[in-house]
Amino acid sequence: METTHQQINKKVGFICGAGHSGSTLLGLILGSHTDCFYCGEAAKTKFLQDPNKQIKKRVCKICGSSCPVWGDLLLNDSTSLYEQVSAKTEKPIIIDSSKNLEWLDEQINAVKAAAAQPFLIFLQRDGRAVINSRIRKYPDRDVKELIQSWSEQIQQTNSFFNNFDGKKIKIHYEELATEPERVTQNLCDFLEIDYQPQMLNYYQHEHHPLGGNNGTQFLVVKAQSEKIKEPFISLSDRTRYYYQDHGLGITLDLRWRQELASSVERLFEEIAGQENAELKWEA
Repeated sequence: METTHQQINKKVGFICGAGHSGSTLLGLILGSHTDCFYCGEAAKTKFLQDPNKQIKKRVCKICGSSCPVWGDLLLNDSTSLYEQVSAKTEKPIIIDSSKNLEWLDEQINAVKAAAAQPFLIFLQRDGRAVINSRIRKYPDRDVKELIQSWSEQIQQTNSFFNNFDGKKIKIHYEELATEPERVTQNLCDFLEIDYQPQMLNYYQHEHHPLGGNNGTQFLVVKAQSEKIKEPFISLSDRTRYYYQDHGLGITLDLRWRQELASSVERLFEEIAGQENAELKWEA
């Protein structure tokens, strides 16, 4: 006898923008709400169970292949991805920080078809900070190309955001980091959920993200060292100095002000100053 499946997934919050803008932090905060699960970059679900992909791209960044969410999850094409994740986690709201616009367009349409509600969050950050982070991560890449790539991504994401016909909001990473309570309350209102103060202590909650920023996720492992005995995540030499002694609280990362060469800053202003006008943080 066939049983009728009751839909679990009600909402999906999509975090768009440029990489290195704080989406892992935002996702972990939202994922600390009792009704939410932060899946990290859900686009990486296509790599699950694929031995040809690097293991870091196909397992939970915190607990690895033994993850209770992703470790044995076999996805099918007949049900919405987010419905399957909601069923696994028993959370009605899924947060996805994938940045690829083709992925977002496809998944937003799938969410609508599944009678769930998509929400779009454009997380913005001063482009100088993003470029500095990318130079640190990709020291061998051409700086001009990094800047041009960021500029194009911001233009395309702005266009995508403007054309989105659902609930949408823009927030600044810098405001999230300096006024986390106010910004998180606004986001909870936006997502039509109650604000829970413990969300700001994201490092105390259980998380299972795919992809995302190692440093921010390391703080979760650091805070839960007694519980997470064999963490998958590790810090690279370029980030260890910053996160090893980093406090657990939410703080504003302004490393770019000390690290970004003045020549690069001038080149950035010349190429991408117009796109950065809305994002510039001078406080």
